Amino acid sequence: MKHPIITLWLLLVPVLFVKAATVDTVAVFSNAMNKPIRTLVVSPAQKKAGQRFPTVYVLHGYSGNPDRTLKEDIPALPEMADQYGIIFILPDGGFDSWYINSPVRKNSMYETFIGQELVSYIDQHYPTTASRDQRGLMGWSMGGHGALYIGVKQSSNFGVLGSICGAVDFTPFVMDFGIDKLVGADSTKWKYYNVLDNARYFVFSQQQLIISCGAADPFLSYNRRLHEYLDQHHVAHTYIEGEGAHDHAYWSKAAQYQVLFFNFFFKSK
Repeated sequence: MKHPIITLWLLLVPVLFVKAATVDTVAVFSNAMNKPIRTLVVSPAQKKAGQRFPTVYVLHGYSGNPDRTLKEDIPALPEMADQYGIIFILPDGGFDSWYINSPVRKNSMYETFIGQELVSYIDQHYPTTASRDQRGLMGWSMGGHGALYIGVKQSSNFGVLGSICGAVDFTPFVMDFGIDKLVGADSTKWKYYNVLDNARYFVFSQQQLIISCGAADPFLSYNRRLHEYLDQHHVAHTYIEGEGAHDHAYWSKAAQYQVLFFNFFFKSK
Protein backbone atom coordinates (compact mmCIF):
# COMPACT_ATOMS: atom_id res chain seq x y z
CA MET A 1 0.00 0.00 0.00
CA LYS A 2 1.42 3.36 -1.03
CA HIS A 3 1.40 6.23 1.45
CA PRO A 4 1.10 9.63 -0.22
CA ILE A 5 3.41 12.45 0.82
CA ILE A 6 1.36 14.84 2.91
CA THR A 7 2.14 18.43 1.98
CA LEU A 8 -0.35 20.32 4.15
CA TRP A 9 -0.34 20.63 7.91
CA LEU A 10 -3.42 19.67 9.86
CA LEU A 11 -5.05 22.79 11.25
CA LEU A 12 -5.02 22.46 15.00
CA VAL A 13 -8.04 23.85 16.77
CA PRO A 14 -6.96 26.24 19.56
CA VAL A 15 -7.82 24.97 23.02
CA LEU A 16 -8.08 27.26 26.05
CA PHE A 17 -6.87 25.85 29.36
CA VAL A 18 -5.09 26.92 32.52
CA LYS A 19 -1.35 26.31 32.56
CA ALA A 20 -0.75 23.89 35.39
CA ALA A 21 1.96 21.52 34.15
CA THR A 22 4.98 21.10 36.39
CA VAL A 23 8.60 20.72 35.29
CA ASP A 24 10.88 18.61 37.48
CA THR A 25 14.64 18.39 37.14
CA VAL A 26 15.97 14.99 38.16
CA ALA A 27 19.35 13.24 38.01
CA VAL A 28 18.77 9.68 36.82
CA PHE A 29 21.73 7.43 37.47
CA SER A 30 22.78 5.19 34.57
CA ASN A 31 24.42 1.94 35.60
CA ALA A 32 25.38 1.36 31.98
CA MET A 33 27.40 4.60 31.89
CA ASN A 34 28.17 4.92 35.62
CA LYS A 35 26.99 8.52 35.76
CA PRO A 36 23.84 10.55 36.42
CA ILE A 37 21.94 12.01 33.48
CA ARG A 38 20.10 15.28 33.96
CA THR A 39 16.49 14.89 32.87
CA LEU A 40 13.47 17.19 32.77
CA VAL A 41 10.02 15.73 33.40
CA VAL A 42 6.98 17.74 32.30
CA SER A 43 3.86 16.48 34.08
CA PRO A 44 0.24 17.53 33.56
CA ALA A 45 -2.00 18.48 36.44
CA GLN A 46 -3.88 15.51 37.89
CA LYS A 47 -7.62 15.96 37.56
CA LYS A 48 -8.51 13.03 39.82
CA ALA A 49 -6.83 10.92 42.45
CA GLY A 50 -4.91 7.96 41.11
CA GLN A 51 -4.88 9.24 37.54
CA ARG A 52 -2.15 7.79 35.32
CA PHE A 53 -0.73 9.15 32.09
CA PRO A 54 0.94 7.98 28.88
CA THR A 55 4.53 9.06 28.38
CA VAL A 56 6.50 10.55 25.50
CA TYR A 57 10.30 10.63 25.64
CA VAL A 58 11.68 13.64 23.75
CA LEU A 59 15.23 13.57 22.33
CA HIS A 60 16.98 16.83 21.46
CA GLY A 61 19.22 17.41 18.46
CA TYR A 62 22.97 17.75 18.04
CA SER A 63 24.47 20.31 20.45
CA GLY A 64 21.09 20.70 22.19
CA ASN A 65 19.89 20.08 25.72
CA PRO A 66 16.56 19.74 27.58
CA ASP A 67 16.49 23.38 28.69
CA ARG A 68 16.83 24.62 25.13
CA THR A 69 14.09 22.22 24.12
CA LEU A 70 11.63 23.98 26.45
CA LYS A 71 12.84 27.49 25.66
CA GLU A 72 13.36 27.32 21.89
CA ASP A 73 12.74 23.98 20.18
CA ILE A 74 9.32 22.92 21.52
CA PRO A 75 8.19 25.60 24.00
CA ALA A 76 4.59 24.32 23.82
CA LEU A 77 5.41 21.07 25.66
CA PRO A 78 3.97 22.17 29.05
CA GLU A 79 0.75 23.33 27.38
CA MET A 80 0.51 20.05 25.46
CA ALA A 81 1.11 18.08 28.66
CA ASP A 82 -2.05 19.61 30.11
CA GLN A 83 -4.01 19.60 26.87
CA TYR A 84 -3.49 15.90 26.12
CA GLY A 85 -2.67 14.50 29.56
CA ILE A 86 0.82 13.28 28.65
CA ILE A 87 4.03 13.17 30.69
CA PHE A 88 7.00 14.34 28.62
CA ILE A 89 10.49 13.16 29.57
CA LEU A 90 13.48 15.13 28.25
CA PRO A 91 16.83 13.42 28.91
CA ASP A 92 20.12 15.18 28.28
CA GLY A 93 21.59 13.25 25.36
CA GLY A 94 24.88 15.11 25.47
CA PHE A 95 26.37 17.34 22.81
CA ASP A 96 26.90 14.54 20.26
CA SER A 97 25.94 11.12 21.67
CA TRP A 98 23.77 10.16 18.69
CA TYR A 99 21.81 8.07 21.19
CA ILE A 100 23.68 4.84 20.47
CA ASN A 101 25.62 2.37 22.59
CA SER A 102 29.07 3.38 21.42
CA PRO A 103 31.53 0.52 20.81
CA VAL A 104 34.34 3.02 21.42
CA ARG A 105 33.15 5.12 24.36
CA LYS A 106 31.95 2.97 27.21
CA ASN A 107 30.51 6.01 28.99
CA SER A 108 28.19 6.68 26.04
CA MET A 109 25.47 4.01 26.26
CA TYR A 110 22.40 6.07 25.50
CA GLU A 111 20.39 3.33 23.82
CA THR A 112 20.45 1.32 27.04
CA PHE A 113 19.91 4.36 29.25
CA ILE A 114 16.91 5.79 27.40
CA GLY A 115 15.41 2.52 26.16
CA GLN A 116 15.65 0.66 29.47
CA GLU A 117 17.04 2.49 32.50
CA LEU A 118 15.16 5.76 32.09
CA VAL A 119 11.88 4.00 31.29
CA SER A 120 12.23 1.95 34.47
CA TYR A 121 13.00 5.04 36.56
CA ILE A 122 10.10 7.09 35.22
CA ASP A 123 7.60 4.25 35.68
CA GLN A 124 8.76 3.86 39.30
CA HIS A 125 8.65 7.55 40.22
CA TYR A 126 5.77 9.05 38.18
CA PRO A 127 2.09 8.14 37.65
CA THR A 128 2.56 6.53 34.26
CA THR A 129 0.53 3.94 32.44
CA ALA A 130 3.46 1.55 32.27
CA SER A 131 2.80 -0.29 29.02
CA ARG A 132 4.27 -0.27 25.52
CA ASP A 133 1.06 1.04 23.98
CA GLN A 134 1.09 4.06 26.29
CA ARG A 135 4.72 4.98 25.69
CA GLY A 136 6.20 6.96 22.78
CA LEU A 137 9.58 8.27 21.66
CA MET A 138 10.20 11.30 19.47
CA GLY A 139 13.01 13.69 18.53
CA TRP A 140 14.47 15.92 15.86
CA SER A 141 17.73 15.95 13.89
CA MET A 142 20.16 13.80 15.93
CA GLY A 143 17.20 13.12 18.20
CA GLY A 144 15.10 11.98 15.23
CA HIS A 145 17.79 9.43 14.50
CA GLY A 146 17.77 8.47 18.18
CA ALA A 147 14.00 8.09 18.37
CA LEU A 148 13.86 5.68 15.45
CA TYR A 149 17.07 3.85 16.34
CA ILE A 150 16.34 3.33 20.03
CA GLY A 151 12.67 2.82 19.26
CA VAL A 152 13.18 -0.13 16.96
CA LYS A 153 16.05 -1.59 19.00
CA GLN A 154 13.93 -1.38 22.17
CA SER A 155 10.61 -2.06 20.47
CA SER A 156 9.18 -3.93 23.46
CA ASN A 157 9.09 -0.61 25.35
CA PHE A 158 7.74 1.85 22.76
CA GLY A 159 4.55 1.56 20.72
CA VAL A 160 4.79 4.80 18.72
CA LEU A 161 7.79 6.65 17.29
CA GLY A 162 8.23 10.10 15.76
CA SER A 163 11.13 11.61 13.84
CA ILE A 164 11.36 15.27 12.81
CA CYS A 165 14.06 16.25 10.28
CA GLY A 166 15.84 13.10 11.41
CA ALA A 167 19.43 12.36 10.42
CA VAL A 168 18.24 8.90 9.43
CA ASP A 169 21.42 8.15 7.46
CA PHE A 170 24.51 9.46 9.19
CA THR A 171 27.06 7.54 7.12
CA PRO A 172 27.77 10.49 4.77
CA PHE A 173 28.57 12.58 7.85
CA VAL A 174 30.63 10.14 9.93
CA MET A 175 33.64 12.44 9.96
CA ASP A 176 31.46 15.31 11.15
CA PHE A 177 29.27 16.01 14.19
CA GLY A 178 31.34 13.75 16.46
CA ILE A 179 30.08 10.54 14.89
CA ASP A 180 33.53 9.10 14.14
CA LYS A 181 34.42 9.34 17.83
CA LEU A 182 31.44 7.11 18.63
CA VAL A 183 31.40 4.46 15.90
CA GLY A 184 35.13 4.09 15.28
CA ALA A 185 37.14 3.88 12.07
CA ASP A 186 35.90 0.50 10.83
CA SER A 187 33.28 1.43 8.22
CA THR A 188 31.93 -2.14 8.12
CA LYS A 189 30.50 -1.57 11.61
CA TRP A 190 28.79 1.76 10.99
CA LYS A 191 25.69 0.03 9.64
CA TYR A 192 24.90 -1.39 13.07
CA TYR A 193 24.17 2.09 14.41
CA ASN A 194 22.47 3.76 11.42
CA VAL A 195 18.67 4.03 11.07
CA LEU A 196 18.48 3.29 7.34
CA ASP A 197 20.60 0.17 7.80
CA ASN A 198 18.28 -1.01 10.56
CA ALA A 199 15.01 -0.11 8.84
CA ARG A 200 14.35 -3.78 8.08
CA TYR A 201 13.46 -4.29 11.74
CA PHE A 202 10.42 -2.04 11.36
CA VAL A 203 8.87 -4.78 9.21
CA PHE A 204 8.35 -6.84 12.36
CA SER A 205 8.26 -4.25 15.16
CA GLN A 206 4.50 -3.53 14.96
CA GLN A 207 4.95 0.11 15.90
CA GLN A 208 3.21 3.25 14.70
CA LEU A 209 5.61 5.61 12.90
CA ILE A 210 5.36 9.26 11.95
CA ILE A 211 8.19 10.91 10.01
CA SER A 212 8.25 14.64 9.23
CA CYS A 213 10.77 16.69 7.27
CA GLY A 214 10.90 20.22 5.92
CA ALA A 215 11.01 20.68 2.17
CA ALA A 216 14.17 22.81 2.50
CA ASP A 217 15.88 20.51 5.01
CA PRO A 218 19.34 19.13 4.13
CA PHE A 219 18.24 15.69 5.39
CA LEU A 220 15.19 15.58 3.10
CA SER A 221 16.64 13.10 0.59
CA TYR A 222 17.53 10.64 3.36
CA ASN A 223 14.05 10.88 4.86
CA ARG A 224 12.55 10.22 1.43
CA ARG A 225 14.74 7.14 1.09
CA LEU A 226 13.48 5.85 4.43
CA HIS A 227 9.88 6.57 3.42
CA GLU A 228 10.39 4.69 0.14
CA TYR A 229 11.95 1.72 1.92
CA LEU A 230 9.06 1.50 4.38
CA ASP A 231 6.59 1.70 1.50
CA GLN A 232 8.36 -1.03 -0.46
CA HIS A 233 8.28 -3.32 2.55
CA HIS A 234 4.67 -2.52 3.44
CA VAL A 235 5.44 -0.90 6.78
CA ALA A 236 2.50 1.30 7.79
CA HIS A 237 3.66 4.82 8.55
CA THR A 238 2.75 8.46 8.15
CA TYR A 239 5.20 10.57 6.17
CA ILE A 240 4.90 14.35 6.01
CA GLU A 241 6.79 16.96 4.03
CA GLY A 242 5.91 20.50 5.01
CA GLU A 243 7.25 23.90 4.20
CA GLY A 244 10.26 24.63 6.36
CA ALA A 245 13.96 24.13 7.01
CA HIS A 246 16.20 22.62 9.69
CA ASP A 247 15.30 25.11 12.40
CA HIS A 248 13.33 25.79 15.57
CA ALA A 249 10.28 27.02 13.69
CA TYR A 250 9.84 23.76 11.81
CA TRP A 251 10.63 21.51 14.78
CA SER A 252 8.12 23.29 16.97
CA LYS A 253 5.33 23.12 14.39
CA ALA A 254 6.03 19.50 13.46
CA ALA A 255 6.19 18.47 17.12
CA GLN A 256 2.68 19.77 17.75
CA TYR A 257 1.29 17.61 14.97
CA GLN A 258 3.31 14.59 16.10
CA VAL A 259 2.09 14.89 19.69
CA LEU A 260 -1.48 15.01 18.38
CA PHE A 261 -0.70 11.84 16.39
CA PHE A 262 0.71 10.21 19.54
CA ASN A 263 -2.39 11.21 21.50
CA PHE A 264 -4.68 9.55 18.95
CA PHE A 265 -2.55 6.41 19.21
CA PHE A 266 -2.74 6.36 23.03
CA LYS A 267 -6.50 6.94 23.00
CA SER A 268 -7.03 4.09 20.55
CA LYS A 269 -5.48 1.55 22.90
